[in-house]
Amino acid sequence: MQSILIVDDMDSIHEMLDTFVQPLGYATYFASNGNDAIKKFQEERPHIVLTDIKMLPMGGLELVRKLKEIDPEVIVIMMSGHASMENAMTSLKMGAFDYLTKPFKIDQLMSAISRASKLISIQKNSQSSGSSDALLGSSAAIESIKKAIAHVSRSSSPVLLQGETNTQKSIIASEIHQTHADGKDNVPFVAFDCSKNDANSIREQLIGTDKLGGPLLKESEGGTLFIENIEYLSRELQRDTAEVIQGKKAQTRFILSTCENLERRVEKDDFDDSLYYRISSHTINVPNLKERSEDIPLIAKSILTTLGKEDVEIGDHAQGLLQSYRWPGNFRELRETIEHASGQCYDGTIHAVNLPERVRDLSTWSKLSEYIEEATLEYKSSVLKACHGDLKQAAEILGCEQEQLPGS
Repeated sequence: MQSILIVDDMDSIHEMLDTFVQPLGYATYFASNGNDAIKKFQEERPHIVLTDIKMLPMGGLELVRKLKEIDPEVIVIMMSGHASMENAMTSLKMGAFDYLTKPFKIDQLMSAISRASKLISIQKNSQSSGSSDALLGSSAAIESIKKAIAHVSRSSSPVLLQGETNTQKSIIASEIHQTHADGKDNVPFVAFDCSKNDANSIREQLIGTDKLGGPLLKESEGGTLFIENIEYLSRELQRDTAEVIQGKKAQTRFILSTCENLERRVEKDDFDDSLYYRISSHTINVPNLKERSEDIPLIAKSILTTLGKEDVEIGDHAQGLLQSYRWPGNFRELRETIEHASGQCYDGTIHAVNLPERVRDLSTWSKLSEYIEEATLEYKSSVLKACHGDLKQAAEILGCEQEQLPGS
């Protein structure tokens, strides 16, 4: 079940929105201001955040900024009774999914939520579709990862995957497991995310009442236990996890992941060194998308195929923008961007104008004459493609000479 966090300083708005949202099958949570919303978001991790802009002590614009710091790909729908183009553009530039002006029609709200829900489903399906996106490409960064996977798969020693959020560390963990299993069937692979479980659940499932390992260890015996986001473990749980790994490493392969630099945390005495040194002898630093810019066109095409839009092309200018953008949300943000852009393109080609504004950073834009030249060339190519390469027919449609067409 998907969930929605409704943030507004008026209880009547909570009640009104809840009346429309709950019957659609969404779980709902509520907060009265930005500070409460941050706390509730960290506790419940809702799929969608629906927030007002004007609130005290923290308003909606500051809230979306802080939510993006926690999860760069959180889906936020903004609401405002004090509509202004500046607020709308600012919120969208900060990564908001949509902007609604009060009083809005209920079907506008339902449409925004429906589109957000569809995007969440697409992202979930993409993430479970296999390792194709994570390991696509031939950049130096991904070639290094492939070599590291081959190396660590030769042994059963613990592996630490270290990298930014949404860099598909889970896919890499699965690839290590499968390579080590060497085609054998029914070798268990169990994943457990520390960020989605409280301390009691972690102790019960992972550590066990006798500190000799909980149900997860029995379930993964003879295979792999993937423990995600270990930076969420308390200091006590870190020490207990180190003991469990030491006691069970002969029966279970441990792969652990983190979004933080644990070596620096150990140096600051902010992470248990007994756990770190037990798991860090085989560390793989997973690159972010910015470090793999040359792989992005291939990854983007793979995403289009996943969306059932394998015939959609990506124009040169759009491709350049995709490769130059910093991608703080990594794979999730790229998937969202491609899904959005492919729904906006009118001629089977994603152009720069179809990309979100945050990707189309104005400082990278070409001069008008260069843009018109590129757009003209892309349009000519589209018409020529529609005419199956018939230069004469394309020239008649465009009102130009055949010699002015690409490839002539």
